[in-house]
Amino acid sequence: MIELTGIKAGYGATEVLHDITFRAETGKITTLIGANGAGKTTTLNCIAGILKPTTGQILWNGEDISKLSPAAIVRRGISLIPEGRHVFPDMTTAENLQLGAYTRKDKAGIKRDYDWVFSLFPKLKDRLGQLAGTLSGGEQQMVVVGRALMANPELLLMDEPSMGLAPIMVEEVFRVIKEIINQGKTILLVEQNAALALETAYHAHVIELGHIVLSGTGKNLLKNPEVEKAYLGL
Repeated sequence: MIELTGIKAGYGATEVLHDITFRAETGKITTLIGANGAGKTTTLNCIAGILKPTTGQILWNGEDISKLSPAAIVRRGISLIPEGRHVFPDMTTAENLQLGAYTRKDKAGIKRDYDWVFSLFPKLKDRLGQLAGTLSGGEQQMVVVGRALMANPELLLMDEPSMGLAPIMVEEVFRVIKEIINQGKTILLVEQNAALALETAYHAHVIELGHIVLSGTGKNLLKNPEVEKAYLGL
């Protein structure tokens, strides 16, 4: 379980998060929805260690990780899939995937996870020698997800995984998200497609201007009139 309590954070003198408190249960999908600039990505960056909170705690399996480095957080089983498909463009698909397993020494486990990634994304087998920067947007997203999975995380932080993708690729991404959960992983999902995120998530939180203003199951928030009006275009 990941649990945030009283998190405040920002950039320079600008505070973006104001007393963020929520938790994501093990083995389930929890989603954060909200408008651009609400603080969703900042929340993920705090968990990943990219941004340090000014106050509050981030507990992961009972340990406060809020002051740890990103590398230390990865070693504890948390991987971030950042917004914008950040592949290493001048490295091959295979090299990008290998980077995900950089901190691991278990060769059998690495081989197992390679096979799992290829079962999720069969296309990547045909792209192993291709420079990642020359792949399509959908294929780059496959590489980014696969690279994160190669770290063998318990918790996967996914920031806008469907952004800029064709509808057929969006369906593919959410199919994979469900497959990942079926393997016992935990996902904290930030997603611009609020309807799809709420349909998929077990639990959901609405962030507005750095505050959690609404929480509930994904299905319940999907039917909430305020959410329908603000985020679902209904």
